[in-house]
Amino acid sequence: MRQVSAFIAIAFAAIFLLSFNVTAEEPEFENPDLQLQFNLKETQNSEGNDDLSPQNKLPEDPQATKTVIGQSDNYIFFEAGREPVDVGTWTSEPVEFDVSISITSLDIWWESMESDSNDDCVWTIEIQHNGQQVSEEDSDCTHGGGDIAKGSHSLSTNIDLVSGDTFGIDLTLTSWDDVKIHYDNVTYDSGLAVQGNHVFFFGSVWKGTEVNIEFAEAWPVNWNTNLDGRFVMVMGADGYMADNDKAEVTEGSEYTITLPNGSADITSTIITWTEVTGVGIQLMMDYTTFDHMASNGSANGTAKPALVSLTLVKATGLLGDEGGLLGLPGFEIAIAIPVIAFVARRFRN
Repeated sequence: MRQVSAFIAIAFAAIFLLSFNVTAEEPEFENPDLQLQFNLKETQNSEGNDDLSPQNKLPEDPQATKTVIGQSDNYIFFEAGREPVDVGTWTSEPVEFDVSISITSLDIWWESMESDSNDDCVWTIEIQHNGQQVSEEDSDCTHGGGDIAKGSHSLSTNIDLVSGDTFGIDLTLTSWDDVKIHYDNVTYDSGLAVQGNHVFFFGSVWKGTEVNIEFAEAWPVNWNTNLDGRFVMVMGADGYMADNDKAEVTEGSEYTITLPNGSADITSTIITWTEVTGVGIQLMMDYTTFDHMASNGSANGTAKPALVSLTLVKATGLLGDEGGLLGLPGFEIAIAIPVIAFVARRFRN
């Protein structure tokens, strides 16, 4: 009898140590290569320039506009030449940790204020690193300007940013006509496409009726706004959607992350949803609106999926979803590890 009791005691001790090790171990992270749209904003940042940020307004918020007055040498019978006109400078906030980025394109929504055939205007696109020029390209306008439409301009500029660095764009227009640009809006998403390892994911958990995700960003954004805009969603089978009003954004833990040229100390962000009742849970995350059907593979290939899709496996205790070891709190062992599937779009239309 004593041998049986000793065996049970040893078994409980082993299970306790296993539980302790599982909970105490620092989570592994994923750092996928993602493309974010850095939007031209109408608000100023800490550098004193207009902001360049992955943050979006809510879908119902109006766009910003700016009218650029074309400059030319006017004579009695003809216009002899055009002069470049400054449009604006947009600068990112300082980066939180070292990251190498590739700026692949500029999208800009604009319309001509004087004609519908202003198709020979030229944008001069200067990319800056800490306020200094690293590249400059001229790109012809891609439409006549009779209506508001998006012009897309391919770029190829690589920048190695270290903690505290900024990058930005200085934009100039050469045009016969006055032009109005539209920006800082979910629809009129004028800005730069920026490829890089911007986000560290430390994990996600689905336990009982609670789901959370933990991550850190090179350029933090307001995830309360993103929850309101449904840019991040918990979804499940049969069209289930968790209530974002029952989600909370909190500061997470401090981590030391390993980078190619050293390390960095960062603080994570945690988003937690409560009262989650669906099955087949997926967590979908973006910085703007996305097609929910495209994210679960049900839509055609032209629909826009979420930037990141995480398929979760529910954590279970030894006695079921809700119970811990022998029903005692504090002894639950997560035996199902969440599977993280990243869906990265290299080009966003």
